[in-house]
Amino acid sequence: MKLMIGIVFTASFFSILNSGMVNVALPTIMNEFGVDFQYSTWLYSGYMLPYAVAMPIFGRLGDIYGQKRIFLSGVIIFSIGSLLCSIAGGFWPLLVFRAVQAIGAAAIMPNAMVLITSPFGVATRAKVLGWWGMVSSTGSLIGPTLGGVLTEHVGWHSIFYVNLPFAVAVILLGYKFIPVISTVEKKPEFDKLGAVFLVVSMVALMLSITLMKEISLYLKEIVLLFAIFVIFLAFFIWWERRQKYPLVSIALFRSIPFSATIMTSFIQSMAMFGGLLLIPMYLQKVHDFSPAYSGILILPMSVAMMVMAPLMGNISTERKRQKYVFTGMIVLVAGLGIFSTLKFESRYLVLAAALLTTGIGLGISGTPLSTSVANLVSREQMGVASGIFNMMRFLGGVVGSTIFGVYLQNRISYHSQGSSLAVPGMLQTVMTEAFHDVYILAMIFASFGVITALGMRYKEKDTVNAGRK
Repeated sequence: MKLMIGIVFTASFFSILNSGMVNVALPTIMNEFGVDFQYSTWLYSGYMLPYAVAMPIFGRLGDIYGQKRIFLSGVIIFSIGSLLCSIAGGFWPLLVFRAVQAIGAAAIMPNAMVLITSPFGVATRAKVLGWWGMVSSTGSLIGPTLGGVLTEHVGWHSIFYVNLPFAVAVILLGYKFIPVISTVEKKPEFDKLGAVFLVVSMVALMLSITLMKEISLYLKEIVLLFAIFVIFLAFFIWWERRQKYPLVSIALFRSIPFSATIMTSFIQSMAMFGGLLLIPMYLQKVHDFSPAYSGILILPMSVAMMVMAPLMGNISTERKRQKYVFTGMIVLVAGLGIFSTLKFESRYLVLAAALLTTGIGLGISGTPLSTSVANLVSREQMGVASGIFNMMRFLGGVVGSTIFGVYLQNRISYHSQGSSLAVPGMLQTVMTEAFHDVYILAMIFASFGVITALGMRYKEKDTVNAGRK
């Protein structure tokens, strides 16, 4: 059992490790390919879009055909995408190959969650998920630092092919040591039309959000895409309500605790991925720090998350889970508030306090959110529920990164009016003011998560039948 958990943890680790490495390498990749600042988050969004959309689909495929099979297929796809990224010769091919990586990661994460929780009872799941959270935080901890060192001394291509040894080890050991876990007695047919409706609606939504970076140029396209999202989402809900074996049981969302958990996770991710994606940009563009040094400076946040995740797994109980999420969201708001006070002349102590406070907030709330999803649904729905949870988390990341990226560009234009950015120090001043505004917005969004966390209260008997129709 320990070996199986170690294999699954390793796959989760390197998929998260890679995201951290790419974030810190973004400025270097932009410079090499001559990509404008306004497209800086496309590599992030281009990864998160297929990642988020595909997770509930692969979660359901795991429920039907077995988590082991889908999990290992995801590792293979992720490794192929990593290899292609490492040899990419241009920005757009790299964007396509990142999407291949994302599809593989989308098969890994929801099925990994089921593989490590299915063998255990409700009381033990929180502890296992806590350690899983620590592994994920370790990936976030090492990712920026390792990515910065590799980018600076070897080249950005190396941040992708470093994944390959991990992938080969997981594939070889996984086929032999990961047991087959059956979550359904009778394999239902896969809801293909439901998957089509879901993919079209979510892709349209995320493309419309991404194009908001150039809303003046693409207003008609944004309106059309949003209309497609609404229409196909309505089709999806209508279709799923009539299926004996739906891709996503609408009954899941009748549970207020489940819906509150999903919404809180979405809001948390908006603030986390959207706001914190900009930290390496801030350090490299405002302070002209190297990628490696930027990665080292970000360490306090990841250390805090790594320490808090297993701790919360050990102390989190059914009664206290909502209180911890509520508290964690308040601490997250406070951390983002400290970020908003940063000035060009601020000492590192202020940045470290912001990173540490934010990491503690994310660590306090992260494990209880994951555990709530695992405990609120029936075993037959664990895969798809995990997929929905992770989809909404990373959809929140796409929404947050896009909104904050657009807002950052807007505030840079606003603060630079009547000024020449060629004047020494003016660019740093303008960008510092713009980052201040972005973190105020992130703090406002995170505050809504404090409210949604109040809906997570539930009793032991409610750990439901939320997934049963």
